[in-house]
Amino acid sequence: MLIYQSFELVAQKQPEKICLINGNKRFTYREFNRQMEYLAKRLAAQIQTGDRVLIQLSDPVAQLLHFFAVVKAGGVGVLIDGASPAALCAELIKRYTLQHHIQDGFQPAAAVAPALPPIDRSAVFLGALSSGSSGTPKIIWRDHQSWTSAFAAQSRVFGIDGADILYLAGNLSYTANLNACLHLLAEGGTVVFAGNPRTWFREMTAHHVSAVFMVPAHYRTLLQLVPEPVGSVRSLVTAGAKMDDGAVRALTGCFPAARIVEYYGASELGHVSYAVAADLLARPQSVGKAFPGVTITIEDGVIWVESPYLAPAYRPKATVNDLGKIDENGYLILLGRRQGLINFGGVKVIPEQVEAVLRQCPGVADAVVGGVEDPVRGQRVCAWIVRRDPDIQAADIRAFCRSRINRQCCPQIIVFVETIPGLANGKADRLKLKENYQRSPK
Repeated sequence: MLIYQSFELVAQKQPEKICLINGNKRFTYREFNRQMEYLAKRLAAQIQTGDRVLIQLSDPVAQLLHFFAVVKAGGVGVLIDGASPAALCAELIKRYTLQHHIQDGFQPAAAVAPALPPIDRSAVFLGALSSGSSGTPKIIWRDHQSWTSAFAAQSRVFGIDGADILYLAGNLSYTANLNACLHLLAEGGTVVFAGNPRTWFREMTAHHVSAVFMVPAHYRTLLQLVPEPVGSVRSLVTAGAKMDDGAVRALTGCFPAARIVEYYGASELGHVSYAVAADLLARPQSVGKAFPGVTITIEDGVIWVESPYLAPAYRPKATVNDLGKIDENGYLILLGRRQGLINFGGVKVIPEQVEAVLRQCPGVADAVVGGVEDPVRGQRVCAWIVRRDPDIQAADIRAFCRSRINRQCCPQIIVFVETIPGLANGKADRLKLKENYQRSPK
């Protein structure tokens, strides 16, 4: 199955059903499919099969329309946030030989191709952006089958089907958002693109939303906006970062009928594991059990994955160098990234383990840990802290850490910040934190 074929089938069977809602605009399956077909034929007159197309549009409906059209025309779509700087786009175009760049105001060729090219399910359709350690994202090339083969399992695990109305917060350039959108459309459901956070609860109520996909940071925002329990939502899905047990409990109270699922995955690997609310509360350090069809093994402390959802270049078995272990009940515990290890005078410190301790400290709302260069020790352990208690001091935090972990793993540097900068995937922007620290007076 090609990524757009299920959408076309729904357009034939339920042409007047609403597929997309963005603000006051609504689009039926028939209307959107007609626009997609027409634009694809115009694009096919100017792009070659296999051409890589950077799609940089500010409107999510336009993003999706041009993405589908590029793919149907035989191209490979690379979605990027419409607000991305020109220098980043230029770097991606050069590094990955992207032949075309669609931006706001783009007009396709006037010519219309008489027919669209044949496309095989093993063809690459997507260049998925994955955060790079240098600050420039890397692109992971995805074929149709690696995504469409996961949709049936996603429906079962997440408790989602074609009757659902999905509320989606965040840009489609983030692979998990795009996947959630394409999956629900393949099922024949309706996707509502979230507006400003101030409007989230009003939009969810007005559109009778039954399912939500957000990164944990957005769920924490949503929890501050929901004035009363909402019984109509039956599925809450999250990914990109770990959901803390406090947020899970709060979501359970706000959405009592919802199945809450957190999944762990990567652009290279697809879905790897999942955990429901009971798992998250009973085993807060775990990322759950293997996703259907996935085999997880641990080799020298590194997580390896065999799966039909792997990107083509990573088959048949791959790792993204995440560190982990599997407990006696088969639950995967994510320990951190091998590349993120802090080398403090020969002692290897895993930032995520220190972060877990810091978040248990009374008076700490959030924490991120990373290594900063030190001429003597190689690196020092630095913690960026968001206070919950404005009176908490660095000495209090160090004392708390020393009572729970080895002294060498305790932060030698503590920096108090108002907020933790985030990436589109919900993870902390560690590079920005380190750059800000390096620029600050010592």
